[in-house]
Amino acid sequence: MNKRFDAQDLALRTLIVVAGALAATWFALNGEAHALPGLAIGGTLGAVFMARLAATE
Repeated sequence: MNKRFDAQDLALRTLIVVAGALAATWFALNGEAHALPGLAIGGTLGAVFMARLAATE
């Protein structure tokens, strides 16, 4: 299973990380830091499953 890493993969993974960081910052600033572990798990699972369920040519 040799898959090339392309710009779209990089863009989508970067978007997941940036969105997660913004959400984490927002939660922390609003005093809802108890939601951060769930946010981290959700972001990790999203990045992993994005790679596994990607469309093949």
